[in-house]
Amino acid sequence: MNNSYFILSKQNLTIERFHICTWDIENTPSFLEIGIEFTIKDMPQPFVDFKFVAPFIKKSDKIFCLASNLLSDQDNCKFIFNDTIESLSEISGDKRNGAIINFTTRNKLIVLPLDNNPSTDDNGQIVSFKVNIPQNMTFGDSFYVRFLIKSTLKSLSREMKNISHKTYTYDVKLNEKRNLPDNVHQIIKTKYFLQEIKQCFCLHVVPNSFNISFVNGNKLKNIRELEVVAFRNYLSSKIPKLNKMKEGKYIIIFNKDNNNGNNNSNSDSYSFFTTFSEEILGINLIIFTVCANIFCSLLFAIFSLRTSLASKISSLEQIPLEYWIVSAILIFLSILLFKPFRFIKNLRKYKN
Repeated sequence: MNNSYFILSKQNLTIERFHICTWDIENTPSFLEIGIEFTIKDMPQPFVDFKFVAPFIKKSDKIFCLASNLLSDQDNCKFIFNDTIESLSEISGDKRNGAIINFTTRNKLIVLPLDNNPSTDDNGQIVSFKVNIPQNMTFGDSFYVRFLIKSTLKSLSREMKNISHKTYTYDVKLNEKRNLPDNVHQIIKTKYFLQEIKQCFCLHVVPNSFNISFVNGNKLKNIRELEVVAFRNYLSSKIPKLNKMKEGKYIIIFNKDNNNGNNNSNSDSYSFFTTFSEEILGINLIIFTVCANIFCSLLFAIFSLRTSLASKISSLEQIPLEYWIVSAILIFLSILLFKPFRFIKNLRKYKN
């Protein structure tokens, strides 16, 4: 999976914080959240024109602005920004225009909606959107936009599978100029610029059955259990399937990197490499092994029985009871092997 992302704009901006969050939820296609906190160097600006590029995006993928999700409940802001809110002021008396949020420990943030429905180009990969800047904003104000890309892919990682386990690799790169794709090169020709980014956060939400095989210790900031109730409250309006998520089944990995004022050509690019593994030597493989063993043993037993059968008596009458019991066990295990989820689901209903 190629996870090289690019953020460009026509305006003279500084991106203070860039948020990347991948969600790999069981029985749900993957999705990606992007958050952009930026300041405008040359005020005033009536709007900001962005382009976000990611190679996995298809024209059919759904893209949602998340401003309404953030502003519908202050708990959602606390969940995303990890800070409590002192006050929230609607812009022009309507949250649909955005809001000015004052936090307890960090500077105020102006959350804005996307001006138009984000659209992809005919070949996918490029998401275009604009953000209207409210009047009477002052130089140095921090603006924030957040949107969701609902993919049709099962995972945004690169998967490798062997006999005993799967490996999931997230090699996330942002604004990396080396091997610049042709479509990004063409965007730059139309007077767009790769943006200066001071800080980048990369988060991965995965099932807790995943083991962390590798993560860059210098960039890893935190690992914790996902607050599923808060997450559902924040995002289930866009993805109703998330209402079925259960507590204690997911973890979230926080990675963070800074520009640090480097002057080299790659100072505004970021890279995060994380690898997870999952054991797949589970109940299906155990059942298959037991079935194969019983089947082979049964074949040898049938051969031995067939050579000793009396010719004047029906063959069925001569089969011992143990043979029937073993055959029944083999059939049961075969059904369980090919329809395990239905069996387990019915078993849970019976217990309840």
